[in-house]
Amino acid sequence: MRLAFPKASVSFQNEIHKVRDPNPVQLLHLTLMKHPLLFLLCLTAAWLTVGCGESGPSSSAQNNPPSEERSSSIETNNAPVAEAAFAKVKEPEPKKPEVTGVKTNSTGSWEKLVMHPVHDAQGTLTMEVPLPAQWKLTSRPKPGEPTIEGPNGVKVVDYPLQMFRFTSDPRMQQMYTQAGQRLRPLPNLEALVQQDLAPWAEKRGLKFVKQYEIPEVTRVDKWFNDQLFKAVPGPMQIAAIGTEWESADGEPCFILMHLNEGTSQQLQIWSYYCSVLQADKAHFETARKLFIFGLSNARYNLEPIAAYNRMEAQKAGQSWAAHNARMAQNQAAFEASQRNFVNRSTAAHDALMQNWNARNVASDRTQERFVDTITERTKVVDPASGQQHKVESGYNHYWINSDGKYLSTDKQDYNPNLDEALNNKKWEELKKVNN
Repeated sequence: MRLAFPKASVSFQNEIHKVRDPNPVQLLHLTLMKHPLLFLLCLTAAWLTVGCGESGPSSSAQNNPPSEERSSSIETNNAPVAEAAFAKVKEPEPKKPEVTGVKTNSTGSWEKLVMHPVHDAQGTLTMEVPLPAQWKLTSRPKPGEPTIEGPNGVKVVDYPLQMFRFTSDPRMQQMYTQAGQRLRPLPNLEALVQQDLAPWAEKRGLKFVKQYEIPEVTRVDKWFNDQLFKAVPGPMQIAAIGTEWESADGEPCFILMHLNEGTSQQLQIWSYYCSVLQADKAHFETARKLFIFGLSNARYNLEPIAAYNRMEAQKAGQSWAAHNARMAQNQAAFEASQRNFVNRSTAAHDALMQNWNARNVASDRTQERFVDTITERTKVVDPASGQQHKVESGYNHYWINSDGKYLSTDKQDYNPNLDEALNNKKWEELKKVNN
């Protein structure tokens, strides 16, 4: 279909001739002014052009690329967008298991980590620690054998708990000495390292390099100690001390000491245990960092802790309801904190629960016997009620009445219920308790 434009009138032609050598712009101006219909048609054509997506150049012609180059440029720039659009409709790939890892050195290589379980001597799961997948843990190694082994010469050996006591009371010193307890005051950290670790290291050709506290491991050790029920609560000092050693040919060695100390008015009880890490020199620093990082982010199983605390609370006559409420609160707080430590790693000491249990039970029993000896008291029990009492030592028979008063005697045939001088009170005979 053709568009027919009206012919120019004579007057319009005369206007054109009045302009000497008219240029195209002048001709266009005169044409539109003389023919309004033509002007409207031009406006309509321009509107249709814009509506169809034609856009004029935004710069001068010399800054615009040729049409062929512009077309090529558009196709190239849109290629990634097209690929992204197709990627949206691809079949979803099956979700892979989440891999936890950490960068192990300055080159940015990654070490895959998995949660390794740690069991006590009874086979109970005590904790899980994130360690490199290629590291292997042995829950109950023989003395001197590695607890952890891995590639690149990685080896961790745990050494037994060392426990000491100290008191300035001569009678208590004698009692502990007779019981085979080691009496020794806790020295400062530098002296402790030189007195206890240096001789062991020298026998293996190692010389001391440096020592430092590892606060992140100290924090975990303190948290664990805080969860344990104590019959006689008292101030405790917890510290994780790292020491580095080196052989004559430059082979490194790392010893981690877990130290704790508790004091009462007359007694100081302190102990430590050590883990020794060795690895090839080129991989030693990476192994040391992984070991420390894992210890500082171990996940403890709260059930063994709860079982231990229930037993201790029952012995001390604590309320079960209050104990369980504390444990529930501790568990909730612990689980909340563990969510922040999902991607961390390290190795853990073996069978901590068993060591803590044995140490606290032995300490409580020894302390009670000692106090009874010093104060000349004997533990007795009321067979009728099961209630225990502490009475003056040195007699064969003890009786208690309904008012809670007791009497002691060495007479075999004496019965206070038949003694009219005792106001006809009912008396029950108490039985001695053997610790």
